[in-house]
Amino acid sequence: MPTPADSTGSPFNLEGQRCVVTGAASGIGRAVATALLDHGAEVLLVDRDATALAAVLDTAPPAQRQRAHSGACDITDAARFQRLVDGFGALDALFANAGVSGGPGFGTEAGRDSGTLAAQQMDYWRRVMDINLLGTATCLQAVLPALKQHPQRQGRIVVTASVAGLQAEPFVSYAYALTKAAVVQLVQQTALELAPHGITVNAIAPGFIKTGIANGRLHDDDVARGLVPRIPLGRLGDAADLGGLAVFLASRASAYITGAVIPVDGGYLLNQKEPYPC
Repeated sequence: MPTPADSTGSPFNLEGQRCVVTGAASGIGRAVATALLDHGAEVLLVDRDATALAAVLDTAPPAQRQRAHSGACDITDAARFQRLVDGFGALDALFANAGVSGGPGFGTEAGRDSGTLAAQQMDYWRRVMDINLLGTATCLQAVLPALKQHPQRQGRIVVTASVAGLQAEPFVSYAYALTKAAVVQLVQQTALELAPHGITVNAIAPGFIKTGIANGRLHDDDVARGLVPRIPLGRLGDAADLGGLAVFLASRASAYITGAVIPVDGGYLLNQKEPYPC
């Protein structure tokens, strides 16, 4: 990746860049992978759902398909993920996106009972933490050797956090909120350590984005009606709304940004909220 001083053309041109995206078979991960491919990157799409992953590649335009690679893997399988990364070879960027919801929060109708602290089951918390926090951390560990060898010292790590990691959020589960708060600290701690290597580490903090997570609850019209009035831009987000930021954070245009946590939430964090009626 050229430096700003000697570059020509668009700073958002990702031709020649090699990126890994986890959770890439659906939702935000798929949108991120698509945006990177659209801007010329070569992308390794990783997801535990091999069937869905194959469908993504089958439906990709021919020009993208030539630069898209897939690897079925649960990110809690650190050895398997390491083999995928090593097999991909030289690397410019990791987008650590894979995660699970942990169920509805106590502020929702669905989680009014099951989402309360008294109802929490620690074994289930451990599964959410294994994926959202420990799985994310092991993904970061896996790419360190390749990023530290980057010829221009411009490796990129981007982690999907959440607005629920920045403030109390009764719509989501305890386990999800806690892991996303921990992910924010992981990003900032790692950004500080890796800055001398020229590796930037940033987080995207989505708000309410319509994906399949949590059994697709945000596609429910009743749920949407309860949330939209609390979003200044007046709508729920789409996964594609994160694509532009992903390209920016992968590109040389973001070379002087590290340790940032960037909300993509339609202004949601600007509002003070009352308990959800949904």
